[in-house]
Amino acid sequence: MPAVGCWWEGETETWVINELARQCGHHFDAEGIKVIEFAQSGLKPLVKFARRMGIEWHVLVDGDEAGKKYAATVRSLLNNDREAEREHLTALPALDMEHFMYRQGFSDVFHRVAQIPENIPMNLRKVISKAIHRSSKPDLAIEVAMEAGRRGVDSVPTLLKKMFSRVLWLARGRAD
Repeated sequence: MPAVGCWWEGETETWVINELARQCGHHFDAEGIKVIEFAQSGLKPLVKFARRMGIEWHVLVDGDEAGKKYAATVRSLLNNDREAEREHLTALPALDMEHFMYRQGFSDVFHRVAQIPENIPMNLRKVISKAIHRSSKPDLAIEVAMEAGRRGVDSVPTLLKKMFSRVLWLARGRAD
């Protein structure tokens, strides 16, 4: 079974992705999938290493400016091949994982952690910032993932479920 490197931009993504995948019945470790944060090490060297070693890979990026630059790096490494991009790149349609999960039905978790009632009108960026300030990014990620676990697989965003399917397809040697 081929190994797959899955590279996420930050620490929040690493924890949330592993946990949400597990809740969907996917055990990345057992499938030979390793989730790695790449923001500190750089993306290009990881992709080049993976290619030399015959390791499949997939990248998840935020929708902020840094994420757009990482996505452009992936596209250039794939020679702007749209089909290859579909196999190797997922871009969040939000600034970051926190904004994405807030908009995907988990706003109540952010309000609870921030200790701000949901009926108080407040910019989502401020709610997220207060939630992070009152806990931490990893703790907030744990809260969101635990809530997803309580709600069930249907609460896991479709974009992430599709990404899990692509990553598993890569891990299984592009079979199915």
